Order: sequence, then C-alpha cells, then structure tokens
Amino acid sequence: MGSRSGGIGDTERRAERRSLDEPARLRPNSWSSVEVRLADISELGFRASCEARLQVGGAVSLEVPGVGPVDAQVEWQRGGEFGARFLAPLALDRCGWPVGEGNATLASLLYQRAGAHQVGRRSADAALRRRILSALPVRRGGAAA
Repeated sequence: MGSRSGGIGDTERRAERRSLDEPARLRPNSWSSVEVRLADISELGFRASCEARLQVGGAVSLEVPGVGPVDAQVEWQRGGEFGARFLAPLALDRCGWPVGEGNATLASLLYQRAGAHQVGRRSADAALRRRILSALPVRRGGAAA
C-alpha cells in the first residue's frame, strides 16, 4: 500500500486489490474498537474509511469474518480514509466477505493465466484455471447465475 520504490513497497503495490464495500470492526488499541467501511483488500493489506483518527505506523487489528482478528500497521491516513498493511499475508479465500467477484477480477485472472501459460508455468496455470472456473457466474449444468 506504500509508494516506496524498491523492496517491500513494490510488492505491496503489486498485490491484487479486490473492491469491497463492507462494514468491519477495527481495534486501534487493546481496549476499544471502531466501525470502518472497507473499500478494498488484498492479501497484503486494505483500504478503509472511518471517523477515528489513526496513528500512522500504529498497530491495529481488523476483524475478518471466517478468519478472526488480523494484525496490521497503518501506512497512511488522509481525511477519513486510511490504508494498512497486514503483518502476515491474508488468505482471501478464507474471508467471509465476497472478495474476488466481478468482471475486473475475472479479467485479471485471465490475463495472469495467459502469462503463466506463455512462459510454461504449469502449476501456476492450473491454479489460475481453478480460480477462473470458480469465479465464473455459472452454475453446474451450464445455467447462468
């Protein structure tokens, strides 16, 4: 989520962000929590809005449905919006939020699979194929959702 050149900042910017519009609970300290509105999430961090003033560099914990509390560090805050980096990557497929849906995600997966196929990365190609199939808006038997 940072804009640094080189190192981990570049990795953070390359993580696939998935749009979200979901409420969540954030713990900015050990004794309180605030409601935030998630705007996007990736395996490396998230962007959200809230009325509370957060300390850049401060530790927070985001309550993720299906996962539990996930520790993060606030990277930036502008007005009522902020971005935070998870201390350990989050497996988005375990989240209770509807992440990974929509045409932009499907297009991104197709693009990634074409690249993996082109360079002969069979395991990545197969994994991306499974993700694409699960993201398609069809039910078993071919009926559209």
